[in-house]
Amino acid sequence: MFNKFSIDWDKLPPLTSPRRDLGLTGVALGLINLPPRQGYTFTHTHREQEEVYMVIEGRGELLVDGETLPLQPGDLVRVAPASKRALNNPGDAPLRVICAGGVPAAGYPKNPEGRYLIDDGIPDYDDIPPWYHGDEQVRLRNQELKIRLQRSLERRAGKTSLKNSESRDQEPE
Repeated sequence: MFNKFSIDWDKLPPLTSPRRDLGLTGVALGLINLPPRQGYTFTHTHREQEEVYMVIEGRGELLVDGETLPLQPGDLVRVAPASKRALNNPGDAPLRVICAGGVPAAGYPKNPEGRYLIDDGIPDYDDIPPWYHGDEQVRLRNQELKIRLQRSLERRAGKTSLKNSESRDQEPE
């Protein structure tokens, strides 16, 4: 059995997951299409997932634990789960990268409605990569994202608490 999915890199947003299109259950896959002179505005880590970044086209840089690695087509970089990372495209052409990761034994996704198969990412909205240091708009946008994430986590926790209390209400004494 197989699933086939075709993409047009020229029309792809900056980050796409073909999880549902390919029916992925054991491989996390991200398609990264960074436009010229754009990069991640914050770093992130993972609880369990290691990632491999495969550069398909363009030149860029990957920040890993404070060290900037230059990237060119054909480069493959493995990043450990706890390492802080962010991508940047300082050039004049798109940077196209495939990011792959394995599904840890714990099983994923934890949130079945999530866009990505591996949903153990931990954004650090306060850790702004060097290419955006001093950019007040980026700092403000990251703070908005941080607030939005916190509200989302609170809503999920509330739904879980509500479901648990409904279950207890329906259980015989």
